[in-house]
Amino acid sequence: MTTTKAIIMVGGSSRGTRFRPLALDKAKIMFPIAGKPLLSHTVDAVLKVESIREIILIGFYDVSIFSEFISSFNARMRYSKRNCSIKYLKEFKALGTAGGLYHFREDILKGNPESFLVIHGDIVCSFPLNEMVQFYEEKKKTHQSKIDAILFGVKIPDYELFLALNGSDLTSFGTIVSEENGEVVHYVEKPESKISDVINGGIYLFNESLFRRLSNAKISKITIANDNTHFDFVDEDIISLEKDILHNLPDFGNTYVFQYRGFWKAIKTPSDALWANELYLDKISQGSKSPISPSSSVDVTNSDGSEPLKYRVATMDQHILEKPSSFIQCPVYIHPSATVNYENGTRIGKFVSIGENVTIGAGTRISNSIILENCEIGSNTIIMNSIVSMNCKIGNWCRVEGTGINLISINEMVKKNGVSKLQKLLNQDTFKIIGIKDSGNISILGSGTQVDDDRYVLNSFILPNKTIKHDVKYEIIM
Repeated sequence: MTTTKAIIMVGGSSRGTRFRPLALDKAKIMFPIAGKPLLSHTVDAVLKVESIREIILIGFYDVSIFSEFISSFNARMRYSKRNCSIKYLKEFKALGTAGGLYHFREDILKGNPESFLVIHGDIVCSFPLNEMVQFYEEKKKTHQSKIDAILFGVKIPDYELFLALNGSDLTSFGTIVSEENGEVVHYVEKPESKISDVINGGIYLFNESLFRRLSNAKISKITIANDNTHFDFVDEDIISLEKDILHNLPDFGNTYVFQYRGFWKAIKTPSDALWANELYLDKISQGSKSPISPSSSVDVTNSDGSEPLKYRVATMDQHILEKPSSFIQCPVYIHPSATVNYENGTRIGKFVSIGENVTIGAGTRISNSIILENCEIGSNTIIMNSIVSMNCKIGNWCRVEGTGINLISINEMVKKNGVSKLQKLLNQDTFKIIGIKDSGNISILGSGTQVDDDRYVLNSFILPNKTIKHDVKYEIIM
């Protein structure tokens, strides 16, 4: 394999406003999902491509956001004797989805890589990168000229349903039209009507020809920006990969689509993060084959002094998920430093991630939620379809929940497709109702929030460092 570099576009603090209020506490790209940062999932997937020797992060975040992550990664590579390094290149301003690629072209082309991966950092999927690279190699052998690009296309099995569950927003996804052999003949970014059931999945494999096209796009931007007859403002530094590059690629006949049929999600809102947590926990649990061993199990001391229960099981990437028990409905991730009181009918799961130094009282029930580090949750409290940010304190007998259903999207789907379509959907075992486009169907507690005893929080966003002394329903507490 000749693909030796991977570029991950991580965005920046000037973007991701839809991820608030969580973005006020953590950079979206570093938000913990299924027990580790979103970025870690992508990086771990890249490392499975053995030919990769360098990972470059490009974005507009402050350098300090990634310092610890990069240091830990490079130490891990040295320890494992893996020949791969990682570095972060900060844009001088937000440059769009391709401006950073152009600005740092010398860093990317250093060492003359024949091809390189470009990955949007805010997507979740099973990342079949080895298969994608192999697809590229096969196309090279059968093609007369160089392959300019491989696009990662997500095949949508039920496009109308997909749109209904995403608010029928046709302008959210680029679509790809291809021949039977995979050659791309048409690419439309954010179409006004359906032209294909294959959408752009945000992963690409390019060669050096990308930079010739980026240079042409840059020249075009400069020309327009300095044209006195053009009255709309054009920022010559901002280049869109989708509009300025992908839109024209099919004209050259050297672009192919790698079609993917697995789970996929772009993380734009907190609701998306909750769904991604569910998807990744499920994926990790499906890949968990290791038996329990003394080194990977943790003892839970029963209050009655009986034999402790060994209930953890190791998974890939040093992850530890909980083993099913009378307390745990899998899949569930609990950080080893967390303390859970399993008395009085405590139940955790499904699809729960609990961070470092979290304390959970007796009789508490948590499902489909993310609890970040250093939180304290009182006894007999219920948390459902919610995200609790770091350093929160929730009292006893509280209820923090989201409904998990976007009624606008459901009503829209029923109106367009009838009740039978909805019933068919709800009967599917694999269907995940949480995570529909907007974030109105979950509750979020910003960092440092305190919830007094016996309070009810429903479908509400609480910004950081607030004290909740009364019930809150369908509100944003500023």
